[in-house]
Amino acid sequence: MALMLYCLVPLFAGTVAAPAQTIREINKANGFHEMLMGIGPGFTAAVKSAPGTPPQKVLDALAAAMEGAFDPEKMEAAIEARMADRLSAKDLSELASFYASPLGKQVTALEIQASSPQAREAKKIEGAKILGELPSRDPARFALYRKMMDDISAVDTGEAVALNMGYAMLSEMLGAAGKPLPDDQVMALLRKQTEGLRRDIDSEAMESAAYVYRDMSMADLKLYGAFLASPAGRRYYDQMQVALGAVMTDEARSFGHRFFVALGYRKA
Repeated sequence: MALMLYCLVPLFAGTVAAPAQTIREINKANGFHEMLMGIGPGFTAAVKSAPGTPPQKVLDALAAAMEGAFDPEKMEAAIEARMADRLSAKDLSELASFYASPLGKQVTALEIQASSPQAREAKKIEGAKILGELPSRDPARFALYRKMMDDISAVDTGEAVALNMGYAMLSEMLGAAGKPLPDDQVMALLRKQTEGLRRDIDSEAMESAAYVYRDMSMADLKLYGAFLASPAGRRYYDQMQVALGAVMTDEARSFGHRFFVALGYRKA
């Protein structure tokens, strides 16, 4: 997802300010929709790549449960509804100006390109290789990637969303199986199953940054990093993360229900 810039005038001299836009238009401009399109396929791939080969019954139930799950159009509408009136007209105007700028278009194009299924494996392999060399070869770039991830709270948000989704799904499944547990026990079980989650999210975020922005100049990268510390950028990202987390949790709960219906544990 593209990031935001607050003070456009000193950073982009001569850029004509775009008119205030809606959250929908901002999300369309920054590649957010493309990111949402990858959630369903990514979720399915993660389940299928889990240790051990799932039996055919589980794969069939997974396919049935995924019908209509994590639908990008539905999620996007729900996120927009949750974000309605959360940003000022000034915020939206500044965000629109950035996405209309050459740098905004460049970054958005890079992020959309890297979100494609074909790029996922390359992003992980090449990203890890690039990242491993950066501390000694280009420590300044490495430090900037770290600051960017910290400024958008990538690890904190990723962990929170993953745990909330996992809790919703696990609670639904346990209930469907006739084995409901108290909230604290469900969370304890979830945390045990997700040991190393925070470390994995941090590694993935840094590897992704190293791969996606590998060809950007340090000058452009610093301008892009300025989005993360800007008031408008922080407000947008904070609101987007809250809305995305809530919608993803709802989708996970719904998926858990359909999955256990498909497995024959309960009636629809």
